[in-house]
Amino acid sequence: MKYDIFILRVKSAAFMRCVEVSRLALFFFRSSFMYLLYADDSGNASDPDTKYSVLAGFATYEDQPFWIEKAVDEIMFRHIGRTDLELHASPMRSGRGVWRGIPKEKRNAILKDCLEHIRKNYPWQCILFGAVIDNKTDDADEILFTQITSRFDKFLKRKFLKYNEAVRGLAVFDKSKLENQYQSWSRLYQSLGNMWKEKLNNFAEVPLFLDSRISRSIQLADLIAFSLFRYFEHKDDTYYSVIKDCFDKDKNQQYGLYVLQS
Repeated sequence: MKYDIFILRVKSAAFMRCVEVSRLALFFFRSSFMYLLYADDSGNASDPDTKYSVLAGFATYEDQPFWIEKAVDEIMFRHIGRTDLELHASPMRSGRGVWRGIPKEKRNAILKDCLEHIRKNYPWQCILFGAVIDNKTDDADEILFTQITSRFDKFLKRKFLKYNEAVRGLAVFDKSKLENQYQSWSRLYQSLGNMWKEKLNNFAEVPLFLDSRISRSIQLADLIAFSLFRYFEHKDDTYYSVIKDCFDKDKNQQYGLYVLQS
């Protein structure tokens, strides 16, 4: 009798462990159901001396921004012994503002190492999206926004249809004068559809906006947008060459990058 009770207790304990493992697995699955798209712009559609405008960034699971910030801070500390500076590609490259006085080789090393982090962690942590528009194009700002949100939405849809991942998305942009316009477009696209009559069905909410000074993920999006801008505006592939294969694709078909040239 005592032996039978002992066996029953062992079986019960094993069953409870299985239940706990199942609960943990369910919690892990549920904690990773959201993709965040961090995006920033580069170039100026109203500047007659600028040919291209860019809106670009990366998508990642909601639990990854902490690890991205940790990795970026480690890169910065390794090169300059501090982590309190904002990553902003244009002043970093030229040595302006807070980056004045920091040697060029260190500034460039931080830029390239951050982009290398993206390359090494594609696609499980960073999946890139971007749109590049010739500034002569009418409604360039809306086309940029429409392209990047539509491509992100289709990525989420593909996750469900092909891989049975029931995921939702949220776009997070750097604070901008277009903030109200982005939110209006997003609401319109979710209810009625975009310029191609396609609805954004997989977004959890209209876009959110963060001050780039407090978000490493927005800063990383700035580096991505700048890399595209330098490549198309100045034919400089110093940075773009590192990340060119990291845009969303499926079976070698690229979906994450849109380019409209005159």
